[in-house]
Amino acid sequence: MTSLFLLLWACTDKHVDTGDSGSLGVHVDALCAGEGDNSLQIGTGVGEEFLPMEANSLMGLDVAPQGGFGVTIRARTTGLRAAVGEVPHSPASVELNTWIDGEESASFLNEDVEIYCQDDGTGLIWGVVVGFDPVEYSTTDDLFRLDGLTTSLQVVAYGQDGDEAEGWVDVVISVGR
Repeated sequence: MTSLFLLLWACTDKHVDTGDSGSLGVHVDALCAGEGDNSLQIGTGVGEEFLPMEANSLMGLDVAPQGGFGVTIRARTTGLRAAVGEVPHSPASVELNTWIDGEESASFLNEDVEIYCQDDGTGLIWGVVVGFDPVEYSTTDDLFRLDGLTTSLQVVAYGQDGDEAEGWVDVVISVGR
């Protein structure tokens, strides 16, 4: 009887291999509750899809909700609390920074972001734009100065438990192509 119970449990309980050698896996609900190491990966996607941004990817500009223009991103997180069980969402703040030639160009703190739990236990943030300074890049001519420029995008997510995770990616800006 015990063997039958263990077999049924093994077939129905969702576990995720964390990649740690010797690990027995971490339950998806535990991952969404903020268990595991903190990480943040910057990417793109549509719907539930997440595609990691490769270094030096060519990225266009979109209108930024904070004003001006920037690169629309998604972020995949681990270690930060995401929607769990009956909780439909998990509030977070996200700091969005652009860096040009090693100097911070713009910084914006979006305090109204949600982290949504995914089937694999990661969190997903979408609908944010890592923007450029809306004063310095306010005209079409200003935006064309960004064309072909390699820019570093920095995203820092602050979870509701005070935890944080940070990710970086260098992209090449495409304007008018």
